[in-house]
Amino acid sequence: MRVSTSMIYGSGLRGIMNLQSELYRTQNQLSTGRRILTPADDPIGAAEALEVSQSKAVNAQFKNNQADATVQLSLAESIAGSVGDTLIRISELAAEAGNPMLDNAQRGTIAAEMKLQLQSLIGLANTQDGSGLHIFAGYKSTTVPFAINSTATPPSPGDTAPAYSLGNTYVNYSGDAGTPALQVTASKVMAVSENGMQLFMQVRDAQGNITGQSMFDTVKNLVDIVDPSSGMTFSTSELAQIRGNIKSTIDHVANIRASLGARLNAVDGLSTTATDIDYLYKVRLSELQDLDYTEAISRFARYQTQLEATQLTFKQTSQLSLFNLL
Repeated sequence: MRVSTSMIYGSGLRGIMNLQSELYRTQNQLSTGRRILTPADDPIGAAEALEVSQSKAVNAQFKNNQADATVQLSLAESIAGSVGDTLIRISELAAEAGNPMLDNAQRGTIAAEMKLQLQSLIGLANTQDGSGLHIFAGYKSTTVPFAINSTATPPSPGDTAPAYSLGNTYVNYSGDAGTPALQVTASKVMAVSENGMQLFMQVRDAQGNITGQSMFDTVKNLVDIVDPSSGMTFSTSELAQIRGNIKSTIDHVANIRASLGARLNAVDGLSTTATDIDYLYKVRLSELQDLDYTEAISRFARYQTQLEATQLTFKQTSQLSLFNLL
C-alpha cells in the first residue's frame, strides 16, 4: 500500500482536530463545572437530569404556593382572632349593661363603646391583603364585601324584640360563598381563607345550627337594647337572650379560627417536606451533572500533552522527502 502525502496530511490533521475538540470540550467542562454539556455527552444521564430538573421546578412552584398559603392563612387567622377579641369585649360590655343599678346615661355610655366595636367588626370583615384584595369576599375579592344596609328597618319605639335578622340584615354581604384555595402539593388543594358568608353572615350555635342572625345583626340588636336613644324598651330577659347569641357567635369564630390554624400548621409541615425534597433533587442533579474536577484536570493535561506530541510528530512527518535519503 502506498502512503501518499495527502494521506499523511489528512491523518495528521484529523488527529490534531480530534484532540483540539476534546481539549475544548474539557475546557468548557472546567469553566462551567458541569460534566454533561450536551445530551451527546451522556444520553441516559441527560434524560434523567431533565426529568429531575422538571420535578424540581414543579416542587419549587408548590413551595411558592405553600408560602402564599402561609401568608394568606396567617392573615385570615389573625383577623379572625381580632374579631373574636372584639366580640369578647362586646360580651363584657353586655354584662356591664345588665347591671340593674345603671341608669340610662350609663347605659348610653356603654352603648357608645359597643357602636365603636361594631364599626371595628365591619372594618375587620372588610380587611384587604397586601395586594388590595378583600380576604373575606370569596371569589369576589375586588369587591368591598360588607356595607351597612341603608334600607333595613330599625326598631320602633317601645319594641322589646330584636329588629335585625337574616330577613332584615343590618349589614349586607356583596361577596360570594366561594373559598379561595391553592394547590399546595400534587394531590392537595387547600383553602387559604374563609368567605364572609361562612364567617360573618351564617353564625352557628354550639350544635352547628344557623342562629338566624348574622354577627352584625346580633351585635346591632345588643346595641339597640342597651342604647336608650334607640327607642327600644330595655329588657333584662331580652338582654340575656342576646348575650347568649353573642356567646354562640364567639364560639363560632373560635371554631373558624381553629380551622385556619390547623391548615396553617399543615402548610408548615408541607413546606418542611418540600424543602427536604428540593434538597434531594439538588443532590441527584449534582450526581448527574457536576464535574469531577480531579479527573477533568488530569484529562485536560493528558489531551494537552497528546496534542503537543501530535503537532510535533505531524510537523516532522510532513517535512520528510525522498531527497532526504539520497
